[in-house]
Amino acid sequence: MQFLKQMILEINQLTKHYGRIKAIDNLSLEVEKGQVYGILGPNGSGKTTTLSVIMGVIHPHSGSFSWFGNTGKCRDRQMKIGGLIEVPSFYPYLSLVKNLKVVAYIKNAPFDDIDRVLKITRLYHRRHSPYRTLSLGMKQRLSIASVMLGNPEVMVLDEPTNGLDPEGIAEVRDIIQKEAELGKTIILASHILAEVEKVCTHAAVLKDGVLLASGRVDELLGSGQAFLISAPDIEKLEAHLVNSKIIKSVSRRDDELVVNCAGSTTAGELNKFAFDHDIILTKLTPLKKSLESQFLELVK
Repeated sequence: MQFLKQMILEINQLTKHYGRIKAIDNLSLEVEKGQVYGILGPNGSGKTTTLSVIMGVIHPHSGSFSWFGNTGKCRDRQMKIGGLIEVPSFYPYLSLVKNLKVVAYIKNAPFDDIDRVLKITRLYHRRHSPYRTLSLGMKQRLSIASVMLGNPEVMVLDEPTNGLDPEGIAEVRDIIQKEAELGKTIILASHILAEVEKVCTHAAVLKDGVLLASGRVDELLGSGQAFLISAPDIEKLEAHLVNSKIIKSVSRRDDELVVNCAGSTTAGELNKFAFDHDIILTKLTPLKKSLESQFLELVK
């Protein structure tokens, strides 16, 4: 049985420029229900501008976008989507509860949801503390708590781990993963590629406002296999591999070879190739590309 995909966000040829600088250049993306969609790119790539447009903070010069299949103003969109584009202006002298009451009033969210989001973000024990007494990590988690008020279907987060230490990053990552497990759709912009690789199911790579690649994270990492291999006669093995059509590139790492295979060459095929040339492999280890290495290749 095939299940219909539910489209949450559609972006069609979106363009936004500031003078001669195109922040977004004919950008088209689709985000489906339940995806954790990462928007990646170096500084100035258009990540924040894209999120600002889809959240209605700024207007595009051309193109369109739609939430839940509705290109017009969705009456209950405010309750369905929680967004964090910039750090909210919390009152430093007010407690966490009182600050969230202000946010809840603006969002028309129930006050009795405040305890829930404070518990999820592990801030409940500090609920009566003034905002100014929080650490940077706690302030970021409170920002996420404000997004979660009203239990929206979609969360839009701009650099949610920016400036945090490893412990703070792990705490935010845990929150995102648990919300995703509940079926929430999460769209986030980030330059911390290792974190995107851990939490995102899908990603898009931008540079100078142009979409370079998009798709599932595992697909972006490439289905073309890479292996670390070795043999007693490493020079003979390298010579045969360099002239092989099943290999894209070979590089030496001490007494081992890093082999990038063409197409979908498997470990078995690589082992057979060596055996057919009277070479017995003593090592054959798959190497997984990191999102960072793939990202750097794309933006070069």
